[in-house]
Amino acid sequence: MLTRRAITMASLMSLTGTIAKSPAAKAADIKVPWTSQGDVRVAAGQIHWASVGSGEPIVLLPKLGGWIADWRHVAQILAPKYRVIVIDNPGHGESTLHGPAPYWLQLPESAAMLMAALDDIGIGRCVIGGNSLGGCIATVAAALWPDKFSRLILLSVALGGSRTRAELEDGDKLSARNYDAQGRPIARPFEYNAKTFGIKDPAINDEMNASRAKAGVWVRSSERGVGHAGIIDYLPRITASTLLMYGKLGGYKQFEAVGLAKIPNVKSVHIPDASSFAHQDQPTATAKLIMEFMAS
Repeated sequence: MLTRRAITMASLMSLTGTIAKSPAAKAADIKVPWTSQGDVRVAAGQIHWASVGSGEPIVLLPKLGGWIADWRHVAQILAPKYRVIVIDNPGHGESTLHGPAPYWLQLPESAAMLMAALDDIGIGRCVIGGNSLGGCIATVAAALWPDKFSRLILLSVALGGSRTRAELEDGDKLSARNYDAQGRPIARPFEYNAKTFGIKDPAINDEMNASRAKAGVWVRSSERGVGHAGIIDYLPRITASTLLMYGKLGGYKQFEAVGLAKIPNVKSVHIPDASSFAHQDQPTATAKLIMEFMAS
């Protein structure tokens, strides 16, 4: 039976600060290295993917409210040696889902859509990794389909416990200021993301606001899904060799101890002068650590 419990990212990374203006960055403005891309039809909608490079496949998933372009710099560095496949999380980027967003988008549902996409693309046993929400989906997939994944890479991922519907609804009251009347995320000012996640580049902040706006109502639904899933319960079931990665300026290091204690075959690394989104602000260092992990 699937375990569907956890702690919300909203309560883990408390949401405060003033509201910013509309995001400036747009997906069309971002130069990406992809040499192939496509969409996989799933029962709920479609899952968008892109790839670059050749060799052993590495699948990378973006953060909550992110899009595949988050990984563009790291993918370009890895591409000479590996085939990098980036996949938009359900409801994010170009991965569109039908109908209104449910109260919570369950992580096992998202993991199943990921598996359907990998099968359709023709990806066999592979390495999988993700940042934030993408890492949560990757964790569930690695636990439920252990034969599919040889290695797991988790960059700034909340490895928390579970929360009930009532607890999540209480959290909704605290985070209401971060969403408009339709449940869409409101743009965050640079000062907020600098304090919460350690980012230093305003351009990254602009892109985060743009990708969150693109995901719309699926940000909150996905966030609640993380809160309900109980990532910590999946950790002992992981058989893949696992790398935990943390930016020293970021706020996810609080989950390092539980990851080291509960994942059977695991190591952790810290990336100097990096935020929670080290793949965006320190892509060279991030890619180097991934390649060292692949070679170990």
